[in-house]
Amino acid sequence: MTAERHFVDIQVDPAFVHRVDVDALERCVRATLASRRLRIARVVAIHVTDSRTVRRLNRRFRGEDSTTDVLSFNTDFEGLHRPDGSAELGEIVIALPVAARGARERAVTLAEELALLTVHGTLHLLGFDHEEAEEDRQMKELERIALGRAGLESAARV
Repeated sequence: MTAERHFVDIQVDPAFVHRVDVDALERCVRATLASRRLRIARVVAIHVTDSRTVRRLNRRFRGEDSTTDVLSFNTDFEGLHRPDGSAELGEIVIALPVAARGARERAVTLAEELALLTVHGTLHLLGFDHEEAEEDRQMKELERIALGRAGLESAARV
């Protein structure tokens, strides 16, 4: 399967449009999906929004009354396909203000931080996690590979 068959829908709140390179985010999703050799096309939605929205979602769906940089909501149901044959994988929600703070703390650009969060969120949609040390190591390696494929290797965590 080629990366072109995947669909990426990106929505950026109007207040943040000038700060987000949607083409780079799309490349990150496509590179991450391409690394997994999926047999059918996947649909991924990304929403870049404010901290309050992410906090509300985090409280509602994870029971945590705090903001975070990225949330992933998997909607991939076995055997459920769209009329075009693709399958919904899920939605990634990124809090831009939290991402900007993370970029400053890691001494990277906002674009690099958003790229990392996009790849990280996509990996969560694909079922990867980082609760255990070995899972964390594997996830960081997959992030590095996907970011390299997207031409954004400088965004990887060191």
